[in-house]
Amino acid sequence: MKKLITALILMFFLSVNAAYAYDINNISDNTRIISALKILEDNNQTDVLARLNKHKVKIIFYDLSLLSYSYAKHYAVASTDEYGDNYILINSNLSSSPKEALACLIAHESVHELEHATYEEEVRATITEAKTWLLLKDKVSGKYENDILVKRLNNLLAMHETGDNLIAKAISNNAFYQKQLVK
Repeated sequence: MKKLITALILMFFLSVNAAYAYDINNISDNTRIISALKILEDNNQTDVLARLNKHKVKIIFYDLSLLSYSYAKHYAVASTDEYGDNYILINSNLSSSPKEALACLIAHESVHELEHATYEEEVRATITEAKTWLLLKDKVSGKYENDILVKRLNNLLAMHETGDNLIAKAISNNAFYQKQLVK
């Protein structure tokens, strides 16, 4: 009887773990991106992985200036190709940024679900990015303090810790977002 109960308990735990396991290798072929996804998984950011899996998102590094010159300095873009496949395109100039910082950027982009982002969605995505950085920043080596993405994340975190209304105000006052976001 004890063996049966032990076997049932073991089967239960294995099935629960399988239900929450995500095949992050289906999300990207790039080892840096897979490492960032693994960091999200290891830090219980399963909501990010669930959103990526739900929308069957693929993540790649991409020269965003090929989309449009106006995107050359963007960090990442959530996009859909001509076949309806969902992508997160991370600016290729960030490929040497710390994995933890890339994880934060992925968390941000995973929030975008609408074809055209709304102001509210962009604020929510940016707050998600800042909260993820709060969770992961202490795992990043000091040698990355001048990394462009780390600087962005530190700035977002400072705004978040002061109050999320600063993030909302920064997005509202940003000329690019004023043109792009649906209000």
